[in-house]
Amino acid sequence: MPICWRDKINTESSFRCLHNSIRRLAFAVGLLVCQVAAAQTTTVGNDRAGQSSEQPANEQPAKSETFSQKSEAMPPAQLPGPPAILPGPKYNNLRYDDDFSYLDGEPGTYLEDPFDPIKNIHLDDDWRLSLGGELRFRMESSTNISYGADARTQDNYQLYRSFMHFDLKYRDSARFFLQIGSALVSSRSLPPRGIDENRFALQQFFFDLKPLGDGTPLTIRVGRQDLQYGRQRFVSPLDWSNTRRRFDAVKIFWHEDDFEFDVFYSKPLNVRKRHLDRWDEEVDFYGAYFSYKGVPRHKFDMFFFGQDDTRDRTNPNGNSGDMSRYTLGGSFEGKTGAFDYNGFVAGQWGRWAGDTIQAWAWGIDGGYTLTDCAWKPRIGAGFDWASGDENPVDGKVGTFDQLFPLGHTYLGLIDLVARQNLNAVHVDITAWPVAKKVKAKLSYHAFWLNEKRDALYGVTGAPGRRDVTGNSGTELGHELDLTVVWKINRHQSMLFGYSHFWDSSFITNTGVSEDPDLFYVQYAFKF
Repeated sequence: MPICWRDKINTESSFRCLHNSIRRLAFAVGLLVCQVAAAQTTTVGNDRAGQSSEQPANEQPAKSETFSQKSEAMPPAQLPGPPAILPGPKYNNLRYDDDFSYLDGEPGTYLEDPFDPIKNIHLDDDWRLSLGGELRFRMESSTNISYGADARTQDNYQLYRSFMHFDLKYRDSARFFLQIGSALVSSRSLPPRGIDENRFALQQFFFDLKPLGDGTPLTIRVGRQDLQYGRQRFVSPLDWSNTRRRFDAVKIFWHEDDFEFDVFYSKPLNVRKRHLDRWDEEVDFYGAYFSYKGVPRHKFDMFFFGQDDTRDRTNPNGNSGDMSRYTLGGSFEGKTGAFDYNGFVAGQWGRWAGDTIQAWAWGIDGGYTLTDCAWKPRIGAGFDWASGDENPVDGKVGTFDQLFPLGHTYLGLIDLVARQNLNAVHVDITAWPVAKKVKAKLSYHAFWLNEKRDALYGVTGAPGRRDVTGNSGTELGHELDLTVVWKINRHQSMLFGYSHFWDSSFITNTGVSEDPDLFYVQYAFKF
């Protein structure tokens, strides 16, 4: 069912809101593009002027030579090769991993940028300061996001996010990192989600110490911080959300060229819209993560995560009480020629309200890029399997728990399901209509319950619809996602997306069944 045609009462106001939002967005984009383009043009012009002035006025240009003459006179080792790729600004999902040390080089050895003056500022011989931030706006229009169960089925709203960070380093032995932020939502008709709004947040605030001295691989990090491991299947800062996920944590890590090893203990933060966020006193999350990168173009990970929860939650067997869950697994990723691939396997055990936890999950994803074709299309496919609870009265919990993931990347962009009691298949095709600038992706997903007597778990991991008799079947539905990413320049990007979900037998047999839709436009500026 189309997105905006169901709510007849508010059709005119919705379109007016949509029109005004797009106008404001277009104005902002145009203004920023002009500003950055002007700054970059000035920089290039100065560079050319400097280069032309380096030649003395009384020096005559050298006579031209043929390529063969140059080759004969030049030793083979000095033959010109491909142009060197100069370092420049790169903005990571974990902003504390941004590295601007290349600015210590001479001009001409790096790509100049209008924001260079606020990066890698030498306060004296030992202290350096870098400033950065982000502005993001997203307009979303959703229909039947709860399969039509909500009284209001259609919703148009805007999400605003701004971050600012300060990264202060003492040589290579100590560091202070501060990030503040604000996340706002407007015009939302349905009840707001916890990930939408946080008016003022102490987003991150931690210090690093290298106890073995400058340049050593051992670091101790203490404070509020983002955590991200592997391909974000189990631990992610959840950048898609307006607020991002954070932890108050102590982390000790040893990072070298070929391997990395982290251990951490943390408490997840509860977002409080109008007050400073506070850690969840009833949840402990801890673990160890090892990565080996000694094989070219490959990476192998092993991990352990532990979670203790005293919130008296109800398990799939209907029993309520404390929970201790442990996850052990491994993953890999790599590239061979035009093929890319990644996968994981994980097992869980523990106790929940007196019942034994025995659960598994595994997944694999891969693709092939047609490098010789126009637009460089990549054809990909993947499969996810996460166990469910087979028998609700056997004293065992068979439902896998997804922990703190970015399911958005793997399980459909409408965010209807979690990696819990789930079988999922997807195929996709990605192409670059404009090289390095515009990327389009079309994905098809199909979903089934792993165990028909267990629940359908939503994107947060909370149980939703359930048929304990198993008579409603296992087929959940099919989803089609279309996204277009426009990388305007190194600072600005836009994202356009549309998704539709077709309900299948389990949804239609367990309640109201209306197909969900989601449309969104996002603009982001990073510096």
